Amino acid sequence: MESKVGSILSLIGGILQLVSALIFLILALTAIMAGIAGLGTIIGVVYLILAVVYIVMGILAIKASKWMKAAETTKKGGITALVCGIVGFNIVTLIGGILGLVDAGK
Repeated sequence: MESKVGSILSLIGGILQLVSALIFLILALTAIMAGIAGLGTIIGVVYLILAVVYIVMGILAIKASKWMKAAETTKKGGITALVCGIVGFNIVTLIGGILGLVDAGK
């Protein structure tokens, strides 16, 4: 059985994840430009790594949302959304993944 609510929550979570990634990307570029050498550059690189991780998790959460719309791939989408929610610290995607797994068991 497909999970409509889990799919919608995972989609919202993935979009929020991509918006967060954009914010981290702006922070990274600002920190790298402001800090010629030293601590600013290190902080900028950390923000850049977080932005890349958030972009990947956001794209995977949106893909998981699409998987949860089909009855035969609901479990795969739920597991993917759950992992993306845990790794990306995204509670909305995490709840969507849990709902997807619950609906996959029906």
